[in-house]
Amino acid sequence: MKRMLWGLALVASVFAQQQPPTNRPPYTTPPTFPEGGTQQEMPPDTKAPPPRGLSAAKVGQQIQDKLKSEPALANTKLGVKANAKSVTLTGLVDTERQHDLALRIAQSYAGDRKIVDKIKIRGQA
Repeated sequence: MKRMLWGLALVASVFAQQQPPTNRPPYTTPPTFPEGGTQQEMPPDTKAPPPRGLSAAKVGQQIQDKLKSEPALANTKLGVKANAKSVTLTGLVDTERQHDLALRIAQSYAGDRKIVDKIKIRGQA
């Protein structure tokens, strides 16, 4: 009889632990922010290294490498000159699509440098 009572007490205690607490809802409401209120910006991370841009030479080389490796630009001759403020693209392409692709590639690597487009399209030159 004692074993049965101990077993029943053990089962009851395990079952009681599995029940969610009844004094709070099973979910919580996400925080809200007042309308029109200003959010404070986080202070800068003082331990992070300062952001460093790539040198003009590296940017120019990356763009030139990508232009040369792009199959859609295989039969084109494009040149790239980069400095601290701009990237200049020169050369001749066959189609408007190749022209747009070359500009997109340059923009993706140029960072905040201005793109100077001196590419000519065959037939429009």
